Amino acid sequence: MKFLEFLDKVSELVFPSDFKCLSCEKDIQKGEAFCTRCKQELPYNSGNVCEVCGINIPSAGRCVRCNGKKVYEMARAPFLYDGAIKKIIHNFKYNNAKYLFKPMAKYMADCYNKFNMQADVIVPIPLFKKRLKERGYNQAFKLGEEIGKVLNLPIINGLERIKDTPTQTALDFKDRKNNVKGAFKALDKTFKGKNVLLIDDVYTSGATLKEACKVLKSSGANKIYVLTLAHTMLENKKDSKSFK
Repeated sequence: MKFLEFLDKVSELVFPSDFKCLSCEKDIQKGEAFCTRCKQELPYNSGNVCEVCGINIPSAGRCVRCNGKKVYEMARAPFLYDGAIKKIIHNFKYNNAKYLFKPMAKYMADCYNKFNMQADVIVPIPLFKKRLKERGYNQAFKLGEEIGKVLNLPIINGLERIKDTPTQTALDFKDRKNNVKGAFKALDKTFKGKNVLLIDDVYTSGATLKEACKVLKSSGANKIYVLTLAHTMLENKKDSKSFK
């Protein structure tokens, strides 16, 4: 047995996702991810969302950043990047909590079906080689793998991250866009002429995802749908008023 597979089995024994609430760790029925209370308190990305990027906005339409030409059909996420979901994402990215991928992927698959996305293949956002080696796995690939099982869609590593981009956290919208410019290249042409489901964990400014979409489009992809586990919220009041 490979060492990483061994760690996965140990992780499932230590953190039995079929028996403990993923948020409060209260005992729950087998097959559930959250207890009744925590499920009700999850930060669902409900209400009005931008018809393009999926960010939560005051009323129906598009946010100010999506009034131009689209690089993908739509982006959607079942949750807001807040509360228990923010903690869960941190744990599967930095604490080796791989048992979280399967239950979270089910929410993403439900979101895919809810918005009637029509993809032929799944492509995850890649990590730079150095970061992949440090973490041991790509969280976007793990989520995509589980989503593929639910939706019966194949997953391919169609992109390579060729630029070790600094973290986007402290950058503004313009700098984030420049930061990821030229960060990807296409590896696989099996998505040529096909509809692609691009997977990542969090949609922040959208700069990374849009850059990846441009590469996929230039390599022959047809329609592209973006699906993430969570979407960040509006940053300020100005943004909340800037939609139509």
